[in-house]
Amino acid sequence: MFSKHLKCDDESANQLIHSILKDDLNKTLEKELKQLIADGNIKDLDPSKLKITAQNVKFTTTDSRTDFIDPNSPKTQCSIDLNITIPADLVKKSDEARAKVNSDSVEQQANKLDVSFSNNKIDLVLNYELQPSDSGEKVFAVLKNTGNTNRLVADTLTYAFLKPQIEKNEIRSIEAAKKQAKSTEQAAYEATVAAEDAVVAADAATIDTDDYYSEY
Repeated sequence: MFSKHLKCDDESANQLIHSILKDDLNKTLEKELKQLIADGNIKDLDPSKLKITAQNVKFTTTDSRTDFIDPNSPKTQCSIDLNITIPADLVKKSDEARAKVNSDSVEQQANKLDVSFSNNKIDLVLNYELQPSDSGEKVFAVLKNTGNTNRLVADTLTYAFLKPQIEKNEIRSIEAAKKQAKSTEQAAYEATVAAEDAVVAADAATIDTDDYYSEY
């Protein structure tokens, strides 16, 4: 029988949960950045700005409760209401960027991930496990069901971050298309002129031949 069990409302445990949530988000964004840089997709953007936007995401936890105290280990199973608030302007930018590349909106992605999302807020009953170190000086926590919410927040921030790049790429594509159209138009014009010149030359050759036979 273990006597060292943490309470689910332990303040140090709550602080640890918040720290893990932020760290997990930053790790996901870091992975996204590395891939974007490797693919050459953010040539006009400052990579550091993506992780800076993560600081604007607010995590709020309330009403912790004890689900199970394992008598055969120091582990305690807990749950708590988690609210994640993403700034409305970032959600708006994310949706605008997604629309330009024909991707799901934030709300559509949330539905596919089975995440409760409304008015730029995510609500989740977070399940987690607490365990003290043998010395009792440290607290360990394992979050069990944050994968989809983390993915939604990370993608929302990433698309918002990419919006200026997507718009620049769009402008470049339009300019390239216009340039190609002008080039095609010029080529068609030159081909028409060449064809007309060929007709004139052929007519002139016919006249010369007629003159030759007349004189002969």
